[in-house]
Amino acid sequence: MFKSLQKKWKVSPKQLVLILCTFATTGTLTAYISRSITEWLQLDPVNDWEMRLALRLIVLIFGYQIIILIVSFFFGQFKFFWNYEKKILRRMKIMSPASANIAIFASGKGSNAEKIIQYFENHKYIHIKLIVCNKPGAGVLEIASKNGIPTLMLEKKGFYESDKFLQDIVNQNITHIILAGFLWKIPENLIKAFPQHIINIHPALLPKFGGKGMYGEKVHQSVLAAREKESGITIHLVDEEYDHGDHIFQTTVSIAPSETPDSLAEKIHALEYQHFPTQIEKWINK
Repeated sequence: MFKSLQKKWKVSPKQLVLILCTFATTGTLTAYISRSITEWLQLDPVNDWEMRLALRLIVLIFGYQIIILIVSFFFGQFKFFWNYEKKILRRMKIMSPASANIAIFASGKGSNAEKIIQYFENHKYIHIKLIVCNKPGAGVLEIASKNGIPTLMLEKKGFYESDKFLQDIVNQNITHIILAGFLWKIPENLIKAFPQHIINIHPALLPKFGGKGMYGEKVHQSVLAAREKESGITIHLVDEEYDHGDHIFQTTVSIAPSETPDSLAEKIHALEYQHFPTQIEKWINK
């Protein structure tokens, strides 16, 4: 259980202990405060049970949220719990979601990028701010121009051996990065600058048919050569390894006996267009 919590919250063993201590202390303190208030008001357990119950619920539901932030400060976990509280407040529609500025990285035609741009065109707080490309003349650049979105052209040596392009991206106030058919591996400096804020879509069911060199038609050819009965898409966080990060979403499509790489690609594209924009929105709202 502890290992699963550590993985879910992405914390060290020491921080996990401090977080659990915060929860335990807050629970005990909240119960004590709730009991003390009812005793101070001298509410009778029999005749005033409704008032006692209402006060305790108010303290447990609302007071708890304040108490946990105070307690977390003393355990050095205020940042973790403030983020935790913001998620609750957003789900309760008390706090508006934070604005998200997306950079889409793409290398080719940009069909996925175009669907994402269309989906978020009039979104209240999620905005497509930048298209990043590594291939001059790629179709995604025309899509960016048509939609009035700034572009950033990458040069390989500068991308991997300096912070120049990283700084260009940071200067655009980017908060999230979406890889939509981007064929270069993301360098470590970019991953560190945007921890847990970079996702990729892969046209197969990872961990199968992933890794260096597995993209586009090569993936579909490999799936068919392995005589798989189904394929699909995987949306995952990006880390230092190809197609390795935690999975956010997977969905499948059946493979017909007469399937070809082209026909399978069409099925996969349909899944991408249907699910990628909505899953991006859910990921940002988590």
